[in-house]
Amino acid sequence: MTFAVAAQESLSSLDLESLMAEDVQATSAMKRAQSTFTTPAALYVLSKEDIRASGALTVAESLKLVPGIEVRQLDNNQWAITTRGVAGRHTSKLLVMVDGQSVYNPTFAGVYWETLDVPLYDIERIEVIRGQGGLLWGSNATNGVINIITKNSLDSRGSLLQVGGGDLLDYELAFRYGGDLGQLGAYRVYASSKQLDQSKHGIQMEPQDDAKQHTVGARFDFAPSDDVSILTQANFTRTEQGQSLKALDINTNQNTLLSDQFERNDARVMARLEHRLSSFSNQMLQASWMLQQGKQLFLDERFQSIDLDYQMNSLIGKAQLDWGLNYRNSYLPFTPNLIMSSDNNITRLEQYGAFLQLQFALIPDSLNLSIGDKAEHNSFTGWEHQPAARLSWQANDSHVLWGAVSQGVRIPSLAEYDYDTAINGTRVGHYLQTGIEAIDNYYMRTVLNGNQQVEPEKSVSYELGYRFNQNPWTIDVSLFDTKSRNVFAVYPNPDSVDLAQLGGLLAMGQYLEVQQALANSVLEFDVVSNAELEVTGGEALLAWQSNHDVKAELGYSQLRYRYDLQANTQPAIGDDSDSRQWFAKFDWQVAKRHALFGLFRSIKSDAYHADDYDVLDLSWAWQVHDSAVLSLTGKNLLAGKHVEYNTGSETFTVANYIERSVVLRVIAEF
Repeated sequence: MTFAVAAQESLSSLDLESLMAEDVQATSAMKRAQSTFTTPAALYVLSKEDIRASGALTVAESLKLVPGIEVRQLDNNQWAITTRGVAGRHTSKLLVMVDGQSVYNPTFAGVYWETLDVPLYDIERIEVIRGQGGLLWGSNATNGVINIITKNSLDSRGSLLQVGGGDLLDYELAFRYGGDLGQLGAYRVYASSKQLDQSKHGIQMEPQDDAKQHTVGARFDFAPSDDVSILTQANFTRTEQGQSLKALDINTNQNTLLSDQFERNDARVMARLEHRLSSFSNQMLQASWMLQQGKQLFLDERFQSIDLDYQMNSLIGKAQLDWGLNYRNSYLPFTPNLIMSSDNNITRLEQYGAFLQLQFALIPDSLNLSIGDKAEHNSFTGWEHQPAARLSWQANDSHVLWGAVSQGVRIPSLAEYDYDTAINGTRVGHYLQTGIEAIDNYYMRTVLNGNQQVEPEKSVSYELGYRFNQNPWTIDVSLFDTKSRNVFAVYPNPDSVDLAQLGGLLAMGQYLEVQQALANSVLEFDVVSNAELEVTGGEALLAWQSNHDVKAELGYSQLRYRYDLQANTQPAIGDDSDSRQWFAKFDWQVAKRHALFGLFRSIKSDAYHADDYDVLDLSWAWQVHDSAVLSLTGKNLLAGKHVEYNTGSETFTVANYIERSVVLRVIAEF
């Protein structure tokens, strides 16, 4: 049982029967409110109670609470997160949204987790779909979808003050105030500031991962009539942080370890209109704008996107019909620098399309089928389709069996499609042994060439799931197999360097000419899309709630990751690997005003060049006053100093040791 400041949020106010009968609803999996128990998808809903009880500082950290999610911490700021795949700092197959607004950056394909600041105390829930989400949410959702859903302003009226600090958290200070807008609705405004200290131990160099972050925002909810509701919200975050990185020395053509300051502005504005047309039909229109502006060594980024989404949900007889239209315009201006150039100076990516989904009963109250397709056009690769079929069989109130077949699409990032990026140089001796040390050990300039001929990666997934729910137990099991073609790989092209010319000059003893030729040579690595990838695995979760004071979850997930590569090509994201994760979470109301929350994870994987590790986080919460809670959280209590991510294959990324830490926090609502 969680501690809760607001009485209306406290599960302890419910009796056990109510708790067991409580049917958690989610919207992301089927794009309409639906019971999580009967949804034919691998879906997990992370509650606001667990987020608050865990003592998490960020959205990224709170995702550790989700079974089946791969969450690796790179340093005090940076994260690598995905599901059903190998995580990278910029994971390209996971679509992340805040209230349905995508925060996916198509330049480098992924999410800047370190700059995504959503007030955790105002999150209603986080819906996580493991597996394909392309039918409803479009491209780049082949591994999964994370939708962070914030509270309605009606549920955040009053004031909230949060103050915290710890050994890696210099301070955090947050304030929110909400109130009524006459009889029409409610609003809230908020601001926060925090400063993180740098880690104590680096792997390859002195850590440089301190950070300052400031956020302001507001949300307004109107309901001018019983049939119409309007949501508007805006958020701005300014992040300044240090980072340890690998950067190319243009004199030696080799990566060099450096410390750098990273600056980023993240702004989001969104408006949504929902209109109930009748008791059988409703429609929704959402418009949003996002700006991500960042500056770091070599890179001066500016990404803007405008999104328009329209959706209609109808009930026709006993069939549910959902359809929608979407348009996204991304502005991606390019600024040349010493390591990166653009072949065609592409600065805009347009995406538009439509989806259609039909749900109906093959056998009333028992066997249900959902079929649909998402047709989407993008200005890189043209039209793509993401069909899906899902079948669920509910034998009785306690058992649900479901299966799904779906295709997802990942379109290439702008960097893969258009940019030429200098990477760590290649030693001459790797291709040509001359016996002359100065030449054999010379590193040629090496460039990864974006390729406008690459095909979109297409992944076909087969899923099978089972759920059981009978007081006090819940079981959720899912198995999957995903085969992908046109997978992004790297082809080193030795023909880009005239080895015959070099050999001829060497034969003539013209060493100075050889050195001059090497200085003017560029070895090209081409982006290609000719690999195949198969990912298989499964997730299992056992949940137990004996009474309203104790609840617990035990989970297990396993992943097998295998490439099928063409000759002379290299994988781009991850190598063949196997991963396993044990997960245990408990929430115990020890006494009337005292609660204990624990999270244990045992992680074994050869995908990240890091040792296996076991981590335990514990949080104790004391409700010192009806309106105030004091909490103490200890993190990484078992593992202590350990490495979670050390692949070394990503440019700019240098991880640090992850250490034990303590956070003391006070939350007061009045």
